[in-house]
Amino acid sequence: MQLFATETPFLAELSGIGDSNKVSRFTRDMDANRDVFSDDSVRHTLITQYLPGAGNPSETGTWNVPHVLPSKKVNIKLVRFLVPFSVTVDVERDSANKPNADAIEQLVDQARIAMAKLENLEMLGDGTGLQVDVTDGATSLTTTVGVTANFDVLLPGTVWDVLTRATGADPGQGKRRKIASVNETTRVITWDTASQASDGGSGNIVHTSADGIYVMGSWSNGTAGSGSGPGELVAQGLQQATAITGTFEGLDKAANPSWQGTDGRGGDTTSLSLSDQILDGAMRRVRRAGIGSFDFGIGDPAVIDLYKQGKLSQVRYEAQEAKISSGFSGIVYQGGDKPFPLIKEPAHKKGSVTLIDKGSFQLYGDNKGPTFLDDDGAMFRRFARSLPKEADLLDRVQLGVTKCNTLVFINNLATAA
Repeated sequence: MQLFATETPFLAELSGIGDSNKVSRFTRDMDANRDVFSDDSVRHTLITQYLPGAGNPSETGTWNVPHVLPSKKVNIKLVRFLVPFSVTVDVERDSANKPNADAIEQLVDQARIAMAKLENLEMLGDGTGLQVDVTDGATSLTTTVGVTANFDVLLPGTVWDVLTRATGADPGQGKRRKIASVNETTRVITWDTASQASDGGSGNIVHTSADGIYVMGSWSNGTAGSGSGPGELVAQGLQQATAITGTFEGLDKAANPSWQGTDGRGGDTTSLSLSDQILDGAMRRVRRAGIGSFDFGIGDPAVIDLYKQGKLSQVRYEAQEAKISSGFSGIVYQGGDKPFPLIKEPAHKKGSVTLIDKGSFQLYGDNKGPTFLDDDGAMFRRFARSLPKEADLLDRVQLGVTKCNTLVFINNLATAA
């Protein structure tokens, strides 16, 4: 898979960029016995607790009786990511000449960037495709959104769906709408009036506080197991894995405490700046899950900036940075069994940091990465008797999580100005 590292740090690390021995994508070709993949279903193992049964047998006694590893076999489905683009015959042929040679190359590169950014965004999310709740009601080109809005993602020029959160229904002209401008202070998004696609809306959007902004075609807030439940249409995400409630990979988190993420602040919800004291507390809590260090932390850049600024103000402090396998670097936290960096990720949940153990994840996919559909022997295909032709970049992938309590979430953190 071609990745663009400046855009997608979480995806780059889980894809094994620079360190394929630690974690990478498990593909159908690697499944020699065909016991992992079955059509679009992947057999995946959850580990919910330590292996029990350890003890101290006496010289004249009997050996400990082996205990069963608390684990569960589940099936998770690959989900589809699709990035289409179209060109005319003229553009395709003109690209064969040197002055225009970069036209097709640019389109291909942009398709790969869009694919990597979308996969990275969803794998950091909650599995529903929801980006933020709408908080006002009107029929207009403006929507007010909640305080959790990530304006590093909801950018002018990007296209989204405005849908009813409970059902996924279009409330009225809400599909495929392009953001014209945003006001971060008032949290008001202004939408372009024009239609962006033949299956999209135009003009004023009918919306209420029961609606939300979603990745196009991604609504996955249905019942688990229905095909439209969390992680069943969009990729499973980090926020699902670290949650302490809900059903994830078929297992009820409330009924299985070891299948919950570890709250690094132990339930404290007051707004505080990230500090070594908070990170120290998080490390003490997660040691109960048998882990004493992490590959990296990842989070809101404004949270990590404030942490870094606070340390730089200390007398005789010299900032240290470390680089992770995929090439990203960040300020080092030294309170674990070994130092690890905190990586800035604009697409991460705002006001939050997550500590990542890569061994708790496994990517699955049809192939090593996305490929252009060429079922008829050609990358470009025509669907109508008109000049434009279409190319479709497709990836079928899923993020599997083996252990949840080895992942630490630290929420309600103050941000830098």
